[in-house]
Amino acid sequence: MNTKELILNKIKEEGLKAFSTSDFLDINAYKNISKALEQLEDDKIIIRARRGIYYIANYDNELGMFEAPNMKDIADAIARQFNWTISPSGNYALNILGLSTQVPSKYVFVSNGPYNKYSVGKSIIEFKHTTSKELGDYPYGVLLAIQALKKIGKDHIDDNIRFKIRQNLSQQERLFIINGKNVITSWILQELKRIAEEKDV
Repeated sequence: MNTKELILNKIKEEGLKAFSTSDFLDINAYKNISKALEQLEDDKIIIRARRGIYYIANYDNELGMFEAPNMKDIADAIARQFNWTISPSGNYALNILGLSTQVPSKYVFVSNGPYNKYSVGKSIIEFKHTTSKELGDYPYGVLLAIQALKKIGKDHIDDNIRFKIRQNLSQQERLFIINGKNVITSWILQELKRIAEEKDV
């Protein structure tokens, strides 16, 4: 099996939507992986989002063009490349949770890495450094809920907001909130526990 086939197998097995050379260094040397990715791009199997970052090329027959990349997938690929922990934040977090219908012009993530900004097509992905208590060893849904509550603010949380956040938490994530040792801001922790403990109607 050649390097291109090994890359495609790993993409399928791990469900990767976007990726960088570093995702495949267990397969072959950097130079060979880079060359194989370039060949897959030439074959129109993958598309380059920016230098070193690629995503699966899905063609939209109705529009007659390739679909744009999902910005979270691109951000996740960048984060893996540098071994960062990230979470959508601000208006982007609200949009993901269905708490805002506004499509963000800039995709902002909090990160335990340094501040960085990347252009991907006409979009901007921005990473903002934050404290460890906001990016502990928490499941994705919990991280997203923390950022949403922070953006909305303590005095603007209502039952509708709590319901929508709860609907986006898995049972395992709710149990994590209830039983876990969380070191986040006290009012956010209180809200999370209230959200996690309430029953679905």
